[in-house]
Amino acid sequence: MTHFMKPVFLDDGQRSALEAVLDRISIGDERSRRIFIIALDYELTDYDKQRQLGDGDHSGDGADETLDKIAAAADALSGMLRQLPESSFSRLSLQLSADDDYARQYNGRYLNALQDEIERVSAACESRAVKFHEAKIRRHLVGMIINIYRESFEREPLVDDRIRFVALLEEIFTLCGLAIGDGIESLIEASQK
Repeated sequence: MTHFMKPVFLDDGQRSALEAVLDRISIGDERSRRIFIIALDYELTDYDKQRQLGDGDHSGDGADETLDKIAAAADALSGMLRQLPESSFSRLSLQLSADDDYARQYNGRYLNALQDEIERVSAACESRAVKFHEAKIRRHLVGMIINIYRESFEREPLVDDRIRFVALLEEIFTLCGLAIGDGIESLIEASQK
């Protein structure tokens, strides 16, 4: 959670509307709802700051064929990693771990971080950095909301309360005027990788 900054994203009307949503879909008690909304406001404030950092000019002339080829190769590799069957994913992780001179473990987190870097390279080559930045911080925000939910309500949002959690996320994104992208379920899945 982001610390040492005043939450400023949600206004009084949005906080009240969010309280009403939590009440309507029967999540938590008054105290846990208040904790959730305060923590959410911190994360939304941080999200907004991160989003603003990515709003610079990332345009390019697109004339560099080598960069275009790198972007295409990076996109292809990223797509293949995303479609990798679980058995192949596990075998790759085990092989990377076995070949490491320092006995480091290469689990799913490593491969997901690698995939993020490959996508970042592609974005930089194709001058799509703003779009990539936005998707990455949106995934991070959803991951943080999952943690806030877990801590505030002492329930697993994706196991115990998935239907209510999805409804809550949709309400939060709508209430705050945030772009969802490929849909809430896709955003949840992407945040867990």
